[in-house]
Amino acid sequence: MPSISVIIPLYNRESTIQQTIESVLNQTWTDFELIVVDDGSQDKSLDIVSSIHDPRLKVFSYWNAGAPAARNRGFRHSQGEYIAFLDSDDLWTPDKLEQQFQALKDHPEADVAYSWTRFIDDSGAIITSGQKCRLQAQQDVYRGLLELGNFLESG
Repeated sequence: MPSISVIIPLYNRESTIQQTIESVLNQTWTDFELIVVDDGSQDKSLDIVSSIHDPRLKVFSYWNAGAPAARNRGFRHSQGEYIAFLDSDDLWTPDKLEQQFQALKDHPEADVAYSWTRFIDDSGAIITSGQKCRLQAQQDVYRGLLELGNFLESG
């Protein structure tokens, strides 16, 4: 059983999905499964994903029902102890999973680990950094979401 299940909902992202998947496969933490849920793509997205050969990659195809449904479908297929969601047009830094896994192990009372967002252009240049909300490790993230709004800008 993998320690982390990474779930990517996919719909018509032929221009970004290759890089998104590579950002997961190139993680310093390697004990994960990567679940891509094709949500009825009409472009070459599924062909691109199908051309990637890695034993950690699992691909499931369904009719279009939207990103939340695709995430839930991926969750039902997951076997990891932890779940990480990634949108099909986003990228991760190489140590993202390792850092968050370690944070959760260092704080067994925590239920969630999150990181900040940087907005980049097509060439990968940083346009702007996202908002940063500094909740302490011992604070209730659920309560923070209710009081502060969705400070987690990305899955």
